[in-house]
Amino acid sequence: MTVYAFDENGAAGVGLVGFLRVLPATVALPWLGALADRVSRRRLLVIACTLRAATAAGAAVAAAQPAVVYTLLTLSTVCHAAYRPVLAALFPTLCTTPDELTGVNAVRAILDGAAGLAGPLAAAALLAAYDPAAAFAAVALLAGAAGVLAAGLRYESPRRTASDGPAGRVGVVADVVEGLRELRRRRRALEVIVLGGAQCLVRGALTVLAVVVAVQVTDLGRPGVGVLWAAFGVGGFAAAMASIGAAGSARLGTLFGAGIALWGVPIVLIGLLTGSPVAVGAFVVIGAANALVDVTGFTLLQRLVPDQTLARVLALTEAVFSLAVALGSLAIPFLLAVLGDTAALVVTGGILPVVVMARWAGLRAIDADIGVRKDRIVLLRRVGMFRLLPVPVIESLAQRLDRSRVPAQTDVFRQGDPGDGFYVIQSGRVAVLDDDREIRRMGPGEAFGEIALLRAVPRTATVRAVEDTELATLSGPHFLSAITGSSTHLLGRRAVGR
Repeated sequence: MTVYAFDENGAAGVGLVGFLRVLPATVALPWLGALADRVSRRRLLVIACTLRAATAAGAAVAAAQPAVVYTLLTLSTVCHAAYRPVLAALFPTLCTTPDELTGVNAVRAILDGAAGLAGPLAAAALLAAYDPAAAFAAVALLAGAAGVLAAGLRYESPRRTASDGPAGRVGVVADVVEGLRELRRRRRALEVIVLGGAQCLVRGALTVLAVVVAVQVTDLGRPGVGVLWAAFGVGGFAAAMASIGAAGSARLGTLFGAGIALWGVPIVLIGLLTGSPVAVGAFVVIGAANALVDVTGFTLLQRLVPDQTLARVLALTEAVFSLAVALGSLAIPFLLAVLGDTAALVVTGGILPVVVMARWAGLRAIDADIGVRKDRIVLLRRVGMFRLLPVPVIESLAQRLDRSRVPAQTDVFRQGDPGDGFYVIQSGRVAVLDDDREIRRMGPGEAFGEIALLRAVPRTATVRAVEDTELATLSGPHFLSAITGSSTHLLGRRAVGR
């Protein structure tokens, strides 16, 4: 895109393309995210790929008409804008454990890094051998292939229930507003977005500072800009690989904060310890921090935001991040003019550690919340009928789980009582009685109470605590919402409760 624009209109064309790539897509993101919460996310991915293939192919055909090409490339970018947040919103549905979700995000970061290297190299080869039209045609083919892959996805979306919120909303505008309200309700998710926005502000500044560091602060020279970003890529790839092994960590909040801080500290060091080796090493660390922030940040949002509003929240997040990058790149020239190279590096890099320290308590609170939820998920996964539930459903159940203690020789409920809850034994033992005759004993990890809920009948047996027992309890409506929203987990499972 930029080479074509430079050939046609010089530096002004490059600036125009930069504007067309960012602003229209950023404005469209909230609406596209809201749409993704209304329709099948798989279908939206297929449509986005199809439209991008069509617009890129059109640009290849119309290469002699710059106005047409710029219009088609803008439409292509807008079509593709929602791809990343929609794909991220789809991942939880495809995973059955939070650990698996973190691992999937790490693999995505690795593939993003590889694509970020292979794509420009392929474009360079096509431009060297042919012209921009050939590169546009290659984009069309790749987008078409991605659409075919997306169409082949097979999964079961959690079905919307009455407890998920109002059905029959008036339009996409209402959905966008609801996404903003969701962020107000999910303060911990908002904390992640604010910190991520601060990091993107510094990232935008770094796009300019990398040139300053290579040309003015060190002796790397103009080719050094490429060396610095290559070092960034190396660090990112290594950190993304390492993050797969950390998939089971319950400290995602503090890891996210550490990644944000590590983005800033190396920039400060470049300003204080000028030198080419320091700069290259610093960019390796920044790249590693970027991968850590990417993996943990997406995983946190996927776990902190309900599936029903996840796509629009992720799309809003992408819009905020894009604007932050743009603001950072616009602001840094003024900071350089006022403070000079060294001071500008120190001030820019120092922003992030300070912000993280100010919000450290909130990040630890996120870890505490995820730790409690992880213990609850482990308990729920011991129940056969819950083992295959996708991540959004099991996360929702874990959040709604209550605890109760039942003294020995006390009835949890009696035969003939109305069915109003589902129970999982955390510790202790219970006896199942039919007309006061013991027919079974149950211990930790076993569950009971589903028959009366599933069949809408009174309790078919009495359940009595044999010893002091701690139960995890789920209300009848929440239990029914989970199992009626997904069918696969009940296949081959035998009802054991009363």
